[in-house]
Amino acid sequence: MNKDIHDDKLKSEFQNDSTTNLRTQFVGLEDDSFDTQCLLCDIKFNLPTNEKQFLSHLFKNHRLIIGDVWKIASLPSYIHYWRVKFSEQLLTTFCTTVLMDCTPDGKPSKNEVYYLLSNCISEDKTLRDELHRAKLELALAQQSQERVDESFKRGCMFCRREFSGFRVEYLNHLSEKHNIQLGKPENLVFVDKLLDKIQNNIESLKCIYCERLFKDRNVLKEHMRKKFHKRINPSNKQYDQFYIKNYVEPDNKWRRRQRNEIDDTEEQTEFTSDNEDEESLWADWNDDSVGITCLLCSQKNQHFTAILEHMTAEHNFDFVKITDNLNFYEKVKVVNYMRRQTQDKKCIYCNENLDDTSDHMLTQNHYKIPESQVWNQPIFLSPINNTDSFLYHLDTNSDDEDDCMDGN
Repeated sequence: MNKDIHDDKLKSEFQNDSTTNLRTQFVGLEDDSFDTQCLLCDIKFNLPTNEKQFLSHLFKNHRLIIGDVWKIASLPSYIHYWRVKFSEQLLTTFCTTVLMDCTPDGKPSKNEVYYLLSNCISEDKTLRDELHRAKLELALAQQSQERVDESFKRGCMFCRREFSGFRVEYLNHLSEKHNIQLGKPENLVFVDKLLDKIQNNIESLKCIYCERLFKDRNVLKEHMRKKFHKRINPSNKQYDQFYIKNYVEPDNKWRRRQRNEIDDTEEQTEFTSDNEDEESLWADWNDDSVGITCLLCSQKNQHFTAILEHMTAEHNFDFVKITDNLNFYEKVKVVNYMRRQTQDKKCIYCNENLDDTSDHMLTQNHYKIPESQVWNQPIFLSPINNTDSFLYHLDTNSDDEDDCMDGN
């Protein structure tokens, strides 16, 4: 047995005991939905699902404000702890009194008393730090166990292939065969739960990125492929729990969450209707007013064939012929690679940085793509420009045999 795997197994066996202790020491330490009783009354809320309603209840019914609640590693555990404390001592023992000029329903009123529970007091700060440490240890122990566990069994959610053994083999299959981009396997944790969530979305005909609902698997497949939605939305807070970095560096997660709060809201409201017909679903892709930009210069045209003819005539670059043997995703990588090179003013073939790349590529006969190892990389699956209409016109039939989303 490989020494590293043997060491990981020993470490995993040791950490399994500590994981069990952590789960019992704190109530609701994991991110599963958990019915949590209010710390000041008997009403229960499902956390973290109904977090906003719970915090609103605290403010309107109890005039209680929890400071920096988004930084608390486990809100159910935090609430359980303070519920016990508040049953033993007065609220003012632990909370700061705050005077505000309005009632909880927003009506103007002078010197209204509210209570702030925050890490300003040492006990609260200690609790928050301990919750963060415990959750980090839980995640690390879980990740260590997943890496050495060979009992994993699962059928691919997109094709008929069955997997047994290490989880990394299935994750690599999703990435390499179906272009599902979940991130590097070594950065993931609670993998089974992540896969369950994604599979549930697919079976519910829901896009894993924008979570929009579709009529059937074929429409969903085309949407995810055309919109490059075969990946996790980094603004979706529900996926934070599956990335180990969010446990190691929680402050970065919260800063990103605050930065994306507006964008996240817009994204959720953008995809609210599931009653549109198929024609309207694709309307934004077929808009004739959207210009298509040449891959090698700034020339634009509303018609894809005209741009292809321009590239052949002006740059001696026959895109159709050059990419004839490539599947859809390889074509996407070529386009994004060329966009990146053009943006950086580099030759697409030799990578030389020049002020006048057009003249160089013409004189050196470099209007051609380099060896596949240069451009055939996962990084080029993501568009350089999210509104690049050239990508929307690529032939999607070249890899139908490789993509089995249309069912078994």
